[in-house]
Amino acid sequence: MRSHPGLRILPCLILASCPARLSAEALGLPPAMGQAMPWPPGFSRDVQGTGLPGLDGGHAFLWNRPPGFDPVSTLRVDRHVPDGSGVPGHTYKALWALGSSGPHNAGYEWTITGELHNRSLASTGAQNLAVNGTIFKEANGIGPVGPSWAGNFNCVDMTDEADPVASCIGAEVDVSAQSPTTDRNRQRVGLQISTGGVAGAHTGYGILMGNLTGSVTDRGVSFQGEGTYGIGIDTAAGRFTGAPILLGSGQSIALDGNREGRFGRTLGFDGRDLVYGTASGPVFRVSDAGQLQAASVREARPNPPQSSREACTPGDHAWDEAFEYRCVAPDRWKRAALSDW
Repeated sequence: MRSHPGLRILPCLILASCPARLSAEALGLPPAMGQAMPWPPGFSRDVQGTGLPGLDGGHAFLWNRPPGFDPVSTLRVDRHVPDGSGVPGHTYKALWALGSSGPHNAGYEWTITGELHNRSLASTGAQNLAVNGTIFKEANGIGPVGPSWAGNFNCVDMTDEADPVASCIGAEVDVSAQSPTTDRNRQRVGLQISTGGVAGAHTGYGILMGNLTGSVTDRGVSFQGEGTYGIGIDTAAGRFTGAPILLGSGQSIALDGNREGRFGRTLGFDGRDLVYGTASGPVFRVSDAGQLQAASVREARPNPPQSSREACTPGDHAWDEAFEYRCVAPDRWKRAALSDW
């Protein structure tokens, strides 16, 4: 098979409508590369059921551009592990892509790249995905079906560096909004998670974050950068059977945090009281019985009753420059005179 400097096509497939011989023009190569190239000896365009290897070694360039609509996959790998032949703990790969980079590699090594140039009209309802992974959990007729991950990404730091310089990222999603800022539709979503499937379906967790015992995650969900956000956490449109935000006893919400994660004011529950506090300790407490403790109390406005029979509820309090007022019974005020000393 002919080769070109910097470009190896071993083998090159044109699926769905493969000619007997591959021309340089069909491959998008310069005409100077010569005449049509024959299929490699022993290579079959269709190896299904033959027991012959299909793509085995070398570089593969898959090209699928027949005229008109083509519903055929560019590359399809059918993988089936027969019953009873599996080895416990072994992973069976339908498609394996192995890549490696060296210490002096200044570029990027992308093991699998999915790129799709979307030019379809939005009105057609087309959904175009660069990478799509779907698992259908199906009953096996024997017992409970095992867990499934439609997408699984692992980043394991094995460098043993005491203070790693570069991040280890399990999954990164970048959405670049390059249209003018006057976009009123705002249809750019960094991460969208839809659960449930059908009416009445129940999903255990929308987003679940978990740590192994002894491990620590500095920030579960963090908003970074110099940009401006509209709403941090929006639960207005949701309908919750429990609390929209659930905290355990002894936990609190910080009210004046900065980018470094430091804060001085908190609001939380200490197991007994609702507590507002600062770095110096609790400032305000409210018990379940309604008992209130505060460092000081200031009534901003005087609101004295006009008569001792003005409507009130026992416990109401008021003041003016001459008297303190207390409601001692329904619609019954009493007062005490104030004096200098």
